[in-house]
Amino acid sequence: MNLQLLRTFLSVRKHLNYTRAGEELFLSQPAVSRQIKQLENEFGVQLLEQLGKSLRLTKAGQTLVVESEMLLGAMERTKEAVQAHSSVAQGALRIGTSSTPGCYMLPEVLGVFHQKFPDIELQYISDNSQRVEQMIIDNSLDLGFVGAFLSNDDLRSESVMEDEVVCFTSPNHPLADQRRITPHQLSQSLCILRERGSSTRRLFESWLSGQNVKLGKVIEVHSSETVKNLVTAQLGFSFMSVHGLKNELRDHKLTILDVTSMPLPRHIYLVHHSKKHFSPIIQAFLKILKDTGRSGGAVA
Repeated sequence: MNLQLLRTFLSVRKHLNYTRAGEELFLSQPAVSRQIKQLENEFGVQLLEQLGKSLRLTKAGQTLVVESEMLLGAMERTKEAVQAHSSVAQGALRIGTSSTPGCYMLPEVLGVFHQKFPDIELQYISDNSQRVEQMIIDNSLDLGFVGAFLSNDDLRSESVMEDEVVCFTSPNHPLADQRRITPHQLSQSLCILRERGSSTRRLFESWLSGQNVKLGKVIEVHSSETVKNLVTAQLGFSFMSVHGLKNELRDHKLTILDVTSMPLPRHIYLVHHSKKHFSPIIQAFLKILKDTGRSGGAVA
């Protein structure tokens, strides 16, 4: 079987659009269509169906997604295991991170790593924790750094940093005048939130549930910087890692609110696939991570 056909199929499944899949794979739309047709002829079943303007998987297509991801992941891990006998001086390292470790923990580690191994290609992706976790499972990344503990059997995680999530607003917002704030008072103000999939949002929503509080008005954004900008403009309040607020707190653009049952402690976790073979490159990176004081021990 041609593995490239499976990669094309998985790209179409991800985008549910032949043109966008082609853009990702540097193929024309007709070339993508031909490869999908070739795959359907090989299996003797329809994998995708067009309903109006929408493209969706058939039952057979859903099965092929699962099996293809397992097969391609196994092939990639086999390649890594064989190449692990090569030198650390060549190759690539693929790292994914959520916003907090990406901004406030990894730059120092990556700087040291690049100085020591300048010829290693660094592939660095910043996204929310949920997407980073999925890319680890899909073997699109070697290592991930996220702000939530993972219970997936395909993943292994280790705490590498302690963190606190705090509630904050503009010093000029009415909430800033309150000496002590209850969760119920927060529910009456506009909340600026990261998108679903963010570990900070998951932690915040879990806390809300424990307080039996439901938010009123909410604005959802996809960037921590946008969250801070909107809160600075006095639109409302939000929650974020205290590490992400240092500059704004120093410059008195933002202030931490004294909220009942806050702040929320959490850990930043290093994540990898449970069957991941650690190449010399990954081992070298993990040693630097440990030597810079960002990891409490070896990854199991």
